[in-house]
Amino acid sequence: MLSDKQFLYYQKTTAICLTIIAAGVVTAFLVYTKALLIPLVISIFFYTILAQMTLYLKHKFSFPSWAAMTVSILLCAAVFTGIVLFTVNSVGDFLKGGEVYRQNLIATVTDLTSRLQQHGIMLDQNFLENYLRELPLFNWLKNFGGKLFSLLSNLTVIMLFMIFFLFGSKKTPPITNPAIKEMLANVSIYLSVKLMASLATGLVAAAILLGFQVKLAVLFALFMFLLNFIPSVGSIVAVLLPVPVLFLQYGFGPKFFIVMGLLTATEFIIGNLLEPRFLGEGMDLHPAAVVASLIFWTLVWGAPGAFLSVPITASVKIVLSKIKHTRPFAEILAGRLPH
Repeated sequence: MLSDKQFLYYQKTTAICLTIIAAGVVTAFLVYTKALLIPLVISIFFYTILAQMTLYLKHKFSFPSWAAMTVSILLCAAVFTGIVLFTVNSVGDFLKGGEVYRQNLIATVTDLTSRLQQHGIMLDQNFLENYLRELPLFNWLKNFGGKLFSLLSNLTVIMLFMIFFLFGSKKTPPITNPAIKEMLANVSIYLSVKLMASLATGLVAAAILLGFQVKLAVLFALFMFLLNFIPSVGSIVAVLLPVPVLFLQYGFGPKFFIVMGLLTATEFIIGNLLEPRFLGEGMDLHPAAVVASLIFWTLVWGAPGAFLSVPITASVKIVLSKIKHTRPFAEILAGRLPH
C-alpha cells in the first residue's frame, strides 16, 4: 500500500508525464495538419474582423445586415486588389532599374575594396565584381512569384472557409459559453487595434518612402503593415527591409539616415506609445510568454504561425483559465505565479 504522500507524488508525476505526452501529440497534429488548419484559423480571424466591421456599419450608420455585410466584403476585396496591383507595379518598376542598381552596387564595392587596400586589407576585387554582375536577380523574383502563387492558392481556401462562415452565421444560435465569448471578445479587440495600428504604420511609411522617391515604396509599406502583426521581431525586420534599396539609391548619404530615422520613429511611436494605450491590458500575456509563443508557432506553422502567435496563445490561455487543473498554466502565461 502506498502512503498518502507517495500517492500524491505518484499522481503529480503521472499528470506531468501525461501533459508532456499530450503536448507532443497536439504539436505533431498541428504540424501534420497545418495545410488545412492554417487557412481555417486565418479565415476565423478574418471573419472576426469582418464581423466587427459589419456591426460597426449596422450600429453607426443603421445599415441593414445584408448591406453592412456586402459593404464590408467589397471594402476588403478592394483593399486586397489594390495591394496586389501596387505590389506588381512596384516590382515591375524595380526590375526596369535593376541594371542601374547593379552598377551602383559594383561601384560601391569597388570603392570599398580600394579603401580597405589602403589599410592593408586585400580583397579579390575582380571576383566580387563578377559575382555581383551574375547575381540571379530574376531567379529570386521567379521564386518570389512561386511563393506568391502559393499564397494566392491558400487565399482561395481561406475565402471558401469565410463563405461558409458567412452563410452559416445566420443559422447559428448565439454563443452563450463564457469562455468562448471572452475569447472572441479579446481576439476581436486585439485584431481591431492591431489592424488600425498596422494600417497607420503602413500609411505613414508609404508617405515617407514615396516622399523620398524610394523604389518599391508601396511594397515596403505593405511589408511594414504585415510585419507589425508579428510581436517584438516584426517591427525591427520591417524597418531593416528597405536598407538595401536605400543604400543602392542614396549610399550612406543624409537621405539614407533621414529615411531610416523617420521609419524607426514611426514604428516606435505607433507600436510603443499609441497601440498600448488603445489596447489597454492587451491579451494578459507576459512578454516572455509572447516571445516563447512566437518561437513555438513559428516552428510549428512557419510565417503564418508568427502572425497568429499572440491571438492563438491568448485564446489557449483563456481556455486553460476556465479549467481547474490547467489554471496554473494560464497564470504562468500571464506572468503570475500560481497559488
